[in-house]
Amino acid sequence: MGGTERLRLGTLVSGAAVLALALSAALTAATPAMAQEQCWSGRTLRAAKVRDLQTLMMVGALQCRASHPDVLARYNDVVRTHRAALVAHNDVLKAHFVAGDGVAVGQRAYDSFTTKLANGHAANASGPGFCDAVRSLAGEAHRASAEELERLAESMMVATRVGERCRGD
Repeated sequence: MGGTERLRLGTLVSGAAVLALALSAALTAATPAMAQEQCWSGRTLRAAKVRDLQTLMMVGALQCRASHPDVLARYNDVVRTHRAALVAHNDVLKAHFVAGDGVAVGQRAYDSFTTKLANGHAANASGPGFCDAVRSLAGEAHRASAEELERLAESMMVATRVGERCRGD
């Protein structure tokens, strides 16, 4: 599989979440290749997708708090409900960057990756319907089990270029 992985919509995605997906689609062209030197295992890709979903909701919570005050509360509900899963996925993602280049360089690469995710979502946060879409998405994520959260993340991450998938994975 190439550096760009196109993902299909999952069954959990509502109409509003589909709108968020469409808003995020602009990231495909805007997000530069990241961590091309290493291959990405299925586990690491899942972790990156969950982090991307969390980042989208975090950006939405911050960008929409004035016009949609409940979005921040819904995001906080997601974090409280899924804290263990979010931390576990984040640890996998950090380990991916550290494994290739050591702690200091790996931490900088991880920070750069997550900053680019946030900046990409922030660039699309002014689009029509963004806040309504994030509100709906956060509600779905809050109600989801840990496995459903992964499937939701799979459906939401739009072709962020993360490098090559590992052979045999």
